[in-house]
Amino acid sequence: MPTQPPNLLANVDAWMRISDPSKLGLVLDFDGTISELVPVPDDATLHPDVAAPLSSLASKLGMTAVMSGRPARDVKNRVGMEPILYIGNHGAEYLFDGCLTQAPQATEPLISPEDLVARLKPTGDGPGLVWEVKQFSLAIHYRMSPDKARARLALQRAVEAVPEIQDMEVISGNMVLEIRGRNGVNKGSAMEKLVREHELQSLFFLGDDTTDVDALKALRKLTDAGAVSGVGVAVIQDGTPEPVLDNADYSLEGVAEVAKFLRMLDEATA
Repeated sequence: MPTQPPNLLANVDAWMRISDPSKLGLVLDFDGTISELVPVPDDATLHPDVAAPLSSLASKLGMTAVMSGRPARDVKNRVGMEPILYIGNHGAEYLFDGCLTQAPQATEPLISPEDLVARLKPTGDGPGLVWEVKQFSLAIHYRMSPDKARARLALQRAVEAVPEIQDMEVISGNMVLEIRGRNGVNKGSAMEKLVREHELQSLFFLGDDTTDVDALKALRKLTDAGAVSGVGVAVIQDGTPEPVLDNADYSLEGVAEVAKFLRMLDEATA
């Protein structure tokens, strides 16, 4: 069993040294980090206790971003505030001040998400599954399945039966299986871009699931190289994947503690 990283709120002295908020960056995952996990992705909303401190921080930090596997416009509509950089589809899209751009290396997957649904459903579908089709990936949620272990096994077998799957990425997260193309675009490449382009001295990243591991690893590598002073935070949920714990510096217990941290950070940068 991996060891849970120390709690961020219990170690304030280790990170609360903020001399210049304009050189500080804050990057947040959405689902499970600033929005409670829900069985149906369309039902997710920004946690009410997050809204006020996040809005205040966005107005004074050097860079505030919400980075999600959702399309950028989708997550922007759910957060509903500016000036925040919305990074969608795991780093493939960037939305700021109404302008949407796409990472140059972002390419459509070998098999379209729609075709994947058609090929996987005959043997992989089951009660309670939610099939989320996105431009660059397919996410299959089984949080509502009455037999989650059986649902995951059926999905894995269906995926393995697709010959082209060896040329795609299959990511097992917290009650979700995600399939996307191998194009080098992920939350880690997005993290590298943010640090490079925003000239930050320090940066917090908060995430809770497997696709956040790329960002945690990239931030640790950038910190070791002296490019930024980074703090990677695992947001603990029921079923948090082990790699999230292994690659984080600190942890927070759920969205409620994320909201508390944001309030503390807002006060520290007043």
